Amino acid sequence: MKTDLASSIGIAIVGVLIAYFVCNIFISSIEDYTFSVVTTGVSAEPSNPDPEIFNYEALNPTVEVYVGDSTDNNQENQ
Repeated sequence: MKTDLASSIGIAIVGVLIAYFVCNIFISSIEDYTFSVVTTGVSAEPSNPDPEIFNYEALNPTVEVYVGDSTDNNQENQ
């Protein structure tokens, strides 16, 4: 009974040591990495929208986009 317990503890310790060394082979330490800070050119000041995208004279300020020879199918009977 005591030899079974001792051998189980010994096998567990050997397994933990093997796992530790295998993980150290594949995973390097955190000191090997370098980090850089990325700064963006975003400001809190609002800017005017692009006039090619927005139509200020329209009720809906977005520009209408036509693809190919499409016609307006949303027209009601006039």
